[in-house]
Amino acid sequence: MRLSVTTPRGAIVEAEIDEITAPGTLGEFGVLPGHVPMMAALKPGVLTYRAADRLTILAVGEGFLQVAPALVGEKTTDRVLVLVDQAQAATAIDPAAARKDLGESEARLAAWKGELDGSHQELVVRRDWSLARIGAASRATPS
Repeated sequence: MRLSVTTPRGAIVEAEIDEITAPGTLGEFGVLPGHVPMMAALKPGVLTYRAADRLTILAVGEGFLQVAPALVGEKTTDRVLVLVDQAQAATAIDPAAARKDLGESEARLAAWKGELDGSHQELVVRRDWSLARIGAASRATPS
C-alpha cells in the first residue's frame, strides 16, 4: 500500500507500507492490503504503520483517512491518504513538554467560565493534541 500523511504544512510521510492503524472518531481501526475503499474521520491520537518489520508511530490531530485504489506505474495498488491538521513522529516528541501542555490546557478548561466559543475550542484542541503526543511518545518508549 502507498501511504501519504499530509498536513497543511506539507507531506510528513510518503511510504510503501504493509499495514496502518489509525484513531477513528468511532474507535481505532486498521487497514491491510486489499481493504475496501473507505473514508473515515480521525480524532487526535496515535497512528501507527508497519513497513517491512519496522513500526513507525505518529501523533496525529483531527482529519480524514481515505483508502482507494491508485495506479502506480502500470500496477494498481491501495493508496491510503491521511489528511490531518498536525502530525509529529513519536521520536520527535518531548513527553515532558506534552505533559506540561496537557496540565495547562486542562487547568484552563476546568476554570473556564465563558461561552463555548472559539477560544474554548482552541483549548480542547490543545488538550487533545497533548494527549495524542503523550500517547505516541509512550508507545515509542519501551516500558
